[in-house]
Amino acid sequence: PSSQPSSEPSSEPSSQPSSEPSSQPSSEPSSEPSSEPSSEPSYQPSVSTMPSCSPSSTPTEAPSKSFGVNLFYAVWSEGFEGCRNDGEEPDYMAVNPTEWLSSSMEACCKKFFLGYLYEVCMGRYPPDHDDCNFMLFYPDWDGSNKGCINDGQEPYYMLGNHQYFLSNTLEECCKKFYEWDYYTCTGTVPESALGKYYPKWTSTSSTCLNDDELPKYMLNDQGWYLSTTLQKCCERHFFWEINECLGSSAVGSDKWYADYNAMTCIKDCEGASPCGGIAETWNEFFDEKDECCEEKMWYDVKNCRIRSV
Repeated sequence: PSSQPSSEPSSEPSSQPSSEPSSQPSSEPSSEPSSEPSSEPSYQPSVSTMPSCSPSSTPTEAPSKSFGVNLFYAVWSEGFEGCRNDGEEPDYMAVNPTEWLSSSMEACCKKFFLGYLYEVCMGRYPPDHDDCNFMLFYPDWDGSNKGCINDGQEPYYMLGNHQYFLSNTLEECCKKFYEWDYYTCTGTVPESALGKYYPKWTSTSSTCLNDDELPKYMLNDQGWYLSTTLQKCCERHFFWEINECLGSSAVGSDKWYADYNAMTCIKDCEGASPCGGIAETWNEFFDEKDECCEEKMWYDVKNCRIRSV
């Protein structure tokens, strides 16, 4: 480059950038972002107007004492009478959780702010605030023992070891304590089970259905209980009375099979002769009657060919 800049800028840009940045930045930002981040942070960081109820996934330089599951504790400060679960409870509360901590905001508010401040306490965080866990889940071993509940009535020993016994979500609790019956616990049905046929055992009938009444225990062994078609379900679970299982959906193959009571071969179909009804799963089929008679009625082939039903 020349030792002295020209009095006017050149009409075309140079083919290479200058080795040093200009002393003054441009008055407007460029239309496209730079390919690399700047070496220094911006002057002002963004500031959240409301703290989250749970700690961030990446701890700060001074992380809170608690992680994972945080219990609610009372805060008595001027202008704020309420309960928080941000993991910043005082040490004397943390070492005595059954006395000072609660698994739900409602339980905390009732315990420490019952009276005219109760509504104030409950209104500190609106119910639709996504960052807050208002009730923690625990295994209902002393109740129906069918899943996890969040009524705030967990036993004291669970409150004393809340990191293990209490969970932020129903799914977390079910996976930890009811994994063997996960879908009963959560009350959900996986997409893989939708539209599948399952066996319906009753005292009066044996059939397969694909409605919304699928027993949850079958979801824990979908490979055995669920089938993609009615035929497959009936063959697996009701092979001894498959025609009853198939019901009106039973459709014959229109092939020939042996009827030893009639001493002839009949067709696998419903209707007039030569149809002889829907065959059972163990029957062997043939494309032609002669072939069936020769194979199955070899000792009376002639009469087998001429007999009808």
